[in-house]
Amino acid sequence: MSEKSSGTATRRNVLKYVATAVVAGVVAGVGGYGVGSTAVQPQTITKTERVTQTVGGATTVTQTVGTTVVQTTTVTVTPTKPKPSPPPGRTEVKIGVLAPLAAREGKVQENAARLAVEEINAAGGILGLPVKLVVADDKLSADTAVAEFRRLVTVEKVDMITGGFSSGVMTATMEPMAELKTIFFADASSPAHSRKVGSNYEKYKYWFRITQNNGITFALDGAEQIDYLKKKGVSIDKVYLIRDEHVWVDEWEPLLTKLLAERKVEIVKSVKIPRGFTEYEPLILEAARLGAQAIFMALAISGTGDVLAKQWATLKQPLLLIGHDLATIDLGYWNKTGGAGEYVIFMADGGVVGTAPPTDIAKKFIENYTKKYGYPPEAHQGYGAYDAVYLYKKVVEEAALAGEKNPFDSDTLVPYIERYTYNNPFVWTRKVAFYPKGSWGPDGTRTDHDLIWGDDYVKNWMSQWQGGKQMVLQPDWLKNADLKLPPWFR
Repeated sequence: MSEKSSGTATRRNVLKYVATAVVAGVVAGVGGYGVGSTAVQPQTITKTERVTQTVGGATTVTQTVGTTVVQTTTVTVTPTKPKPSPPPGRTEVKIGVLAPLAAREGKVQENAARLAVEEINAAGGILGLPVKLVVADDKLSADTAVAEFRRLVTVEKVDMITGGFSSGVMTATMEPMAELKTIFFADASSPAHSRKVGSNYEKYKYWFRITQNNGITFALDGAEQIDYLKKKGVSIDKVYLIRDEHVWVDEWEPLLTKLLAERKVEIVKSVKIPRGFTEYEPLILEAARLGAQAIFMALAISGTGDVLAKQWATLKQPLLLIGHDLATIDLGYWNKTGGAGEYVIFMADGGVVGTAPPTDIAKKFIENYTKKYGYPPEAHQGYGAYDAVYLYKKVVEEAALAGEKNPFDSDTLVPYIERYTYNNPFVWTRKVAFYPKGSWGPDGTRTDHDLIWGDDYVKNWMSQWQGGKQMVLQPDWLKNADLKLPPWFR
């Protein structure tokens, strides 16, 4: 074969491998395109290829070929909402804490809120704005609390307030809250607070109980303690009630009596004690003499629960010590009792026990709080304050994303907070959900904006002091210990 004929054959064969192609593609991340799919005008592109082909098994020919490619590109852009921005002219967000700062229940609220604010600022603030914390001391005085609430809103210009502790002080503080229309994420357990919301929703709708359950639920918790003991083979048919001489117990003792009666459990005696009471020994002996199997505590104001535990452990009567005592929740309770608190069964207010955090965020919060302050949260109010700051951030951002003109306006925010209810809790250190408008409690009174009570939400977990630690006995998904009975109980 001559060189000429070889060249001719090569060209024909090479051209068999050259084609005109239509290329379709999806291009992502191209700026300037609108929402949806957009067809871009076809483009004509000249494409040069070098193709090497062996012809007839003998001669290799390299041929440069120019081709025309028509390229049509379809661009698909995922719709995205613009990042919400704060109202014009706003330069910061202010959050207020109003609490009794001389008490651990107040100081922990300041500390927890400050930690939350620092974390939020480190992550970019709220709607890109820095957050400032403003703290006020209510000094456990209704008059002081009212004046300081008003100052925080009218002078300091705070957007939201969290805090409280005393039920009486809280009742008074709800008045300037209503007048000034300020979101108030509150502590204190009195049923009177949610009843005010229920009786005049438009006036008091800015109030949400975020730290602990309505005090009425102490009766439910008490009945569950009896049920739990029965399930564990401990039969209780008589209890001796030692309670504060205070309205907070008056609110739920009738329901407790009813629930225990339904379980065929008799309250053989109900003894009211004043603040600072220490003469428990005669009461313990009387409880045993009356045939009670347990002393049921309804204590907070007395402030001497550690004394009760020491005298109970010393006398070693065949009695369990159960119920609610605010002193038992104190992390220093073990040292105060000299270990006599071993075996005491109690309700852990606020929904968090440090040895069994109910959420990963609760665990992280305890770690970060301990790292910052040198000790773990000293009272359950810290979890409420921490959650309050983050919940406020959440609803403000949701309102802004929905296009609300002023996402900091309290009237605007109330419906967004109310969305966190049954089956839609705000999961932070706890599963926070609020009873909706028009809710009724187990005592037949209103519970609007109370924390929902239950194993899947916030509850005063049934707990016991064991080996110097607070341990959770139930519910099953959270428990980290089994019941231990004192050796003197038969």
